[in-house]
Amino acid sequence: MNVFDFFSLTTYIDGQTALFGQVDSSRADIQPITALRFLQDDSQVALVLSPKGRPLTLEQAQTRLSQVGDKASLYCLLDNQAIPVLGFHQNEDGNIVIK
Repeated sequence: MNVFDFFSLTTYIDGQTALFGQVDSSRADIQPITALRFLQDDSQVALVLSPKGRPLTLEQAQTRLSQVGDKASLYCLLDNQAIPVLGFHQNEDGNIVIK
């Protein structure tokens, strides 16, 4: 998924919605997305998962991503391993869970 797709798909979601990342194949195993980080260059942006910390809101992530090119690829960074973002869903609590 790239930045443009992420913005397009989250247009109508409340900006205060918290962001989490799915850690494995279990939808229940999630961790907060606490930061964004460039990987190799500004064409790859990682959403950093951390078991400790406060999750970013959608609005915070969108504000930071608005400074990146639309074609930049999104990744989830867990234990220093970058995994391409395939999509997301909203869980029963209304949070966005990115996979």
